[in-house]
Amino acid sequence: MIKGSKTFAKDFMTRHNIPTARYRNFSNYEEARNYLAEVGYPVVLKATGIAAGKGVVIPSSTQEAQAALKEMMVDKQFGSAGDEVVIEEFLEGQELSFLSFVDGYTMKSLIPAQDHKQIFENDQGPNTGGMGCYAPTPIASGKLVEEIHRTILIPTVDGIRKDRTPFKGLLFTGIMVTEDGPKTLEYNVRCMAIPSFFTPNYVMPIT
Repeated sequence: MIKGSKTFAKDFMTRHNIPTARYRNFSNYEEARNYLAEVGYPVVLKATGIAAGKGVVIPSSTQEAQAALKEMMVDKQFGSAGDEVVIEEFLEGQELSFLSFVDGYTMKSLIPAQDHKQIFENDQGPNTGGMGCYAPTPIASGKLVEEIHRTILIPTVDGIRKDRTPFKGLLFTGIMVTEDGPKTLEYNVRCMAIPSFFTPNYVMPIT
C-alpha cells in the first residue's frame, strides 16, 4: 500500500513520526477545491494511485492548482488514480533517491542518487517519469546519509513491521533535503528502476 496509495503512505509517515510535508487527503472534489482556495502555503497535488510517474503536479498559482485538481478528480486525467488526492506543502531543497534492500527487519542501502523529473532545463515544466539521474551526489554527505537512515529509512522498516505488514524486497524512498532537514516525499517498491541503472554496485555501511 505504501506504493499504491499516496494517501496511505502519508498517513503511515504521520503514524510513525517520519518527517514529511504538511498535507491533507481528499476524496471529495468540492472539499479539496475549497481547501485549495484557503491554504496559506505553496502546494503540490498528488493523485493517490499509480499514474506512470506523472501524477504529481507542482502548480505555480492557485488557478493552476484548481485546474490540475479538476483534471485529476473530475476529468479523470489519471483514471481511478485520481479518485483521491493528496494536497501537501511544497518543499524547497534538493531531492535524493534511496534504494534499500530490506529483509523485514534490517536494511542496506545503495549510495543515494539525485534524479531530475521535470521535462525542461533548470527544473522547469511538468514532471515526467524521470529524465535522468546520477550517483554519487555531492550533497549526500556521510552525516546526512546517517541522519536519513536514522530518521526516515529505519523508522520506515520498523513501522511496516509494527503495522504487521512486513516487507522484503527493494524499497525506494524519495527524500527532499530542506533547510529544516530531510523530509520524505514518497515510497515505491521496485526492481531495476531508473535510479538503479545509474547506481554503482556499492552498499552504504549503515546498519
